[in-house]
Formats: sequence, structure tokens, C-alpha cells
Amino acid sequence: MRVTPELDTINSLEICPKLLIQTYPAVVFDGDNYIVVWSDNNFGGSYYYLAAARVTPEGVVLDTGACISSGTGTSEYRAKIAYDGNRCLVVWPKSSGPIYGRFLNSQCQPEGNVFVIASPPAGGANIAFGDTSYLVTWFSGVYPALELHGQLVSTQGSLLGGQIDIVLGSGCHRWADVVFDGTKYLVVWQTGENFVGQKIYGQFIGTDGSLLGDNFMICDNTMQERWWPAVAVSDSNYVVTWGQGSGSACDIWGNVDVTITGVTENEGYTVHDTGLNLTVSPNPFSKLTTVSFGIEHGAERIGLSIYDATGRLVKSFNQVSSIENQVSSVVWDGRDDHDRQLSSGVYFVQLVAGNCTTAEKLLLLR
Repeated sequence: MRVTPELDTINSLEICPKLLIQTYPAVVFDGDNYIVVWSDNNFGGSYYYLAAARVTPEGVVLDTGACISSGTGTSEYRAKIAYDGNRCLVVWPKSSGPIYGRFLNSQCQPEGNVFVIASPPAGGANIAFGDTSYLVTWFSGVYPALELHGQLVSTQGSLLGGQIDIVLGSGCHRWADVVFDGTKYLVVWQTGENFVGQKIYGQFIGTDGSLLGDNFMICDNTMQERWWPAVAVSDSNYVVTWGQGSGSACDIWGNVDVTITGVTENEGYTVHDTGLNLTVSPNPFSKLTTVSFGIEHGAERIGLSIYDATGRLVKSFNQVSSIENQVSSVVWDGRDDHDRQLSSGVYFVQLVAGNCTTAEKLLLLR
């Protein structure tokens, strides 16, 4: 089903009309089309393997839902997908335990081989793209002794660094979700065994895979049945949601108290201290906007970039020369680095000069 920004429903559409069972969908937008992946019972008897199809913003299904995994072995469930500005990475567990990944190009065709991200026993994979790499999360172990881990993956499919141990020890940690806010990741998950109450926790992770501070509780301290946390981010804070309760008394709860810190200024600096000036006009804009920036102090490394509301890099303006006491400007037409027209929404312009950073929010209206 498509939904307008005013939350009016537009006619539903059938993405995969095949016989048998299709389940566990996930979706991402690549700047041109939506890429939908799901588990499909049409490829291997009683087993489920991954399929994918493109859907245009107008609701036209462009593909028939071909198998995108190896299509062998045990079933594949609960795939997740993220977009890096060029292609998508799909991650999933098999019922035998490993976490796998494979890239899809803009034509919804697999690129490269299926590769292993985590060894068995593992499940509950999730993924987000950061500034230059993906963060994949999963839980490992045998219930109820489940621990939560992560792994940075490059846009070429290389595993970067070692496994990230997000939370270890007793507690039954599982079903994580992850989001990137432009400077760091936030991973949220549920802790606790079935039917004895669970709590929702979070952990910040840097783009180098380091844990930023300690993990923290996001829900209240009461013992309730809490399941399937999800997280999204705006320019100021995160919203974390989850199901709470049991049986017919299960409701959806949420928390917006986790704020973004250090997005518009680096630790140890104020915006005035940095000597950076950044303005965007007109704002909002529909066709063209001018980004003007000034740098009062010399800097060898200068960069100007645009991110979407999820923290995904969409446009880079390379300003690598040393600039001092100078004002410059660039014009942006609302297109990404691949010359694709971006959709309406909130974007962020970030100016980096040496170790100093500042940012401005802008609104694109189509």
C-alpha cells in the first residue's frame, strides 16, 4: 500500500502474485525505485529463499521476484536491506545459523557472490549504512544465552576490523535494530527471557566500530513483556518503538528521550569557536539552493557534504584546498552523486574544516 505525506492511503498493489507463500518483507529506496526483498517458498520445495523486486514511486512493479541468494540449503528468513548511494546490501540468517550478505545493483540484480558475515549459531540480522561502510548486527548463541554483536562491512563486501561485541553475558540480548544519525550508529535491542519480562536497551557505536560510552536503558525499569524494538532518527532525537504487553493486551510504546549530541559541533568547540560559517538559501527550496560557507582559519582538510534524514551521504562537494578568511559557495540542484533526483524531505549540509564541523538543515520540496 502507498501512503501520501498526509497519511491518505492510495490503492494497494500486489508486488509478488506467485503461488505458495511469500513473507518477511523489507524495503529501501535507492533514489530511483524501492527495492523490496522477502522470503519466498517458490524456489525449493519446503524451503524459503530470498527474492527481490523493484517498485517505482508510482507503484509499478518492475520485476517478477527472482531468487537473489544461492537458493540452496536451509531456509532464509527476515532479510534486511540498506542502500549506500550506489547499490544495496541485503543481509539475512539461514535457519542453520550463519549470517550472509549479497549486493544488489540498481537493476535489482545480484552482484558478486553470497558472503558470510557471521558464523553460526546466529540470527536476527539487521543493517544500516553509515558514512562509508555498513554496520550489520545480529545475536549469537543458543536461547536463552544470547549475546549481541556487530560487524562493519565495506561497500565492496570486505569485513572491516574484528567482530564488535555490543553486549555479552547473561540477559538474553536479541532482535536489534540500528540507525545512523550522520556521525554515529545507535543500536537498540530487547534484553530478557520469554514470559518473564524484557527491557529495551541502546548502545552508540562509532564509525570505526568502537562502543561510545556504556549501554543504557530506553524503557522504564518495570518488568513487562517487550518485543521487537525499532528505531528512527530526526535532526534532533531518536524515536524508539516496541510492542509491550502480552496476548490481546499488547500495545505499541515508544520513547523520544534519546537526543543527538555533537551533530552540529565537535566536542570541545562551539560553533563560534570553530570559525566556520554556513548558510543555505533559499530554504526550503524546490529546484536550486545556494550553500555559502566561510572559514576564518586555515585548514588542510575541507569538505562539504549533504546527508539525508537517516544519515546517508547523498552528495559530496570536494573542497580539498587550504582556504583561509574566504567565503565560497556551491549551488545544489537536489540530485545525488549519481545525478539522481532526490525525493522531498529533510537534508543536512555538513561543513568540515580540519577537526571542526558545523551543519545546517534544509528542506527539499518537489
